[in-house]
Amino acid sequence: MGEDLSPWVLAAISILPGLLWLWFFYREDPFEPEPKRILLSFFGLGMLAVVPAFLIELPWRPSLLAGLRAGDPVRLAAFSFLLVGGVEEGVKTAVLFLATRHLAEYDEPLDGIIYGVTVGLGFAALENWLYAAARGLTVGILRAVVASLAHASFTGWLGYFVTLARFGGRRGAVFTGFTLSVLLHGAYDFALLAGGGRSSLLALTLVAAAMLLLFKKMRHL
Repeated sequence: MGEDLSPWVLAAISILPGLLWLWFFYREDPFEPEPKRILLSFFGLGMLAVVPAFLIELPWRPSLLAGLRAGDPVRLAAFSFLLVGGVEEGVKTAVLFLATRHLAEYDEPLDGIIYGVTVGLGFAALENWLYAAARGLTVGILRAVVASLAHASFTGWLGYFVTLARFGGRRGAVFTGFTLSVLLHGAYDFALLAGGGRSSLLALTLVAAAMLLLFKKMRHL
């Protein structure tokens, strides 16, 4: 059961960390940073993306969760890669692609990663709010760090491939980015849901590696 947290506490442990992470990534583009109003709008779009993702997942959750409780690895994989990873990254892909398609400010390769990270952070912020409201302060604080960076890295890599499509003319790059983000997201959830210290460590290692490689790509761009 969750604690009875006030809206101010929920915002402090859910949305504020997401905005702080956004400020951190914003500073990684010192030469031609994106307008703050656009980044805030992308953050908001990421939050709104939680709604269709939740509605698409809802009919399938009871059956798959029953399999998870029974320890069925096939249903665990389906839940992690298809339901959570596929649906959530699919919605974020649609949001990112459509929002940047005719965006004049998207004029350098690094921008795609920044926009992707921002959408991911917005998505994580609202998810963290919901989890904290349902499961309490400790869960909210943990997710503010781990889940925020996880979503930022998944969608950040998607943004890199959107950049390849936009500036490199690579057909199919967006689908490649979507596939990679689903695999990362699915592997992260699978490791967490499998339970045990080693599985949790594997999930954290995956997020750390994805984020470090993303930073390396950002510095290169």
